[in-house]
Amino acid sequence: DIFSTNQWCEGKYTQLFEEEWANINQLEAVAFSSWSGAAMACMQYFGLEGKKVLCPTNTFMATPQIIVNGGAELVFGDCNRDDLCLSYDTVINAHKQQNIEAVWLVHIGGHIAFEIDKIANYCKRNNLILLEDCAHAHGASWNGKTPGSWGDAGVYSFYATKTISTGEGGMLVSRHKALYDFARKYRNYGKFDYDVRALNYRMSEFTAALG
Repeated sequence: DIFSTNQWCEGKYTQLFEEEWANINQLEAVAFSSWSGAAMACMQYFGLEGKKVLCPTNTFMATPQIIVNGGAELVFGDCNRDDLCLSYDTVINAHKQQNIEAVWLVHIGGHIAFEIDKIANYCKRNNLILLEDCAHAHGASWNGKTPGSWGDAGVYSFYATKTISTGEGGMLVSRHKALYDFARKYRNYGKFDYDVRALNYRMSEFTAALG
C-alpha cells in the first residue's frame, strides 16, 4: 500500500500508529524517528536549557546525554534497591539542596517506578517538570495508569532491543495539548509557520507500518 501510494512519510500509517498508541496509553501520541527526537522536543518545549535537571544513576546513556545536549545542567540522583529506579528521597534532596527544576524519571526493566505516585505528587506541589523515560515500559500499567501519565510527558523507544520494536523509532505521549502540537512541528523542521526551532525527526511510513 505504501509503495502503491508513493507516500513514504507523513501518511496514514504514521497517523494509525499514533492513534493505536494513544488508545492503549490513553494519552495523545506523536511518533518520532527516535527516542532522542521526542526527548529533545520535551527539553525544548519546557525550556530546560540552562536549568538543573535530575537524572537517575541507573539508566542508559541516552537519558543524561539528552539533558546535556539540551543545554541543561545534569544532576545525578540515587536509585532504590528494590525497583532500581529513582528514589523519592533523592528527588526531595535534589530539589532542596541543588534547586533542580525538572526530573527525568526512568522506568527500568519493564515495570513502573515503585515511588512514581509520591514523586509525581511532589513535583506537582513544587512546580517541577516531570518527564518519564518509558523506553523499557511498553505495556506496563499501575492502577489503570500507563507510563507517561504521571508526569508532563513520557517518551517511548522502539529500538531493536525493545519490547515493541520497529528497528528505530520513538513516541511522545502527554496530557498537554500544547506539547502535542509543538511536537508535531518539532519533528518536521517547524513546518509550516517555522515558529519552532526544529530539525528532522519524522518517522517513515514503513517504520510506522511495523509499529
